[in-house]
Amino acid sequence: MSVGIVIITHGGTARSLVAEASFVLGQELDGVYPVEFEHTRNPTRPEQIQSCVERADSGDGVLVLTDLMGASPANLVAETLENCHAIMVTGVNLAMLIRACNYRDQSLELVVQKAAEGGKRAVKIIQK
Repeated sequence: MSVGIVIITHGGTARSLVAEASFVLGQELDGVYPVEFEHTRNPTRPEQIQSCVERADSGDGVLVLTDLMGASPANLVAETLENCHAIMVTGVNLAMLIRACNYRDQSLELVVQKAAEGGKRAVKIIQK
């Protein structure tokens, strides 16, 4: 049992998040797929997203992480979700990804919950 993870962001953020999470966790992140959203030269299409989500799904579902609600990557994922066993969470950050990776052997619903909680708890305001 292992939930797949797809990260779709503007530019190279997704790839950087996967590399840093791999470093922090001390292991390669199998079943975690970064997607760099392209909207200019060769626009990313819904079928590309669906294909990536299907590749990530080993039968336990897929957590799709995007960077910004209402932006093109999240909108594109929303178009494809009804055809996949996947749930999207927006506002991806490194803490969210690490938390999701640590719970991948649980149900998709629990991985989603833990990822969202981890991402929220990592946001702090520090003032002197």
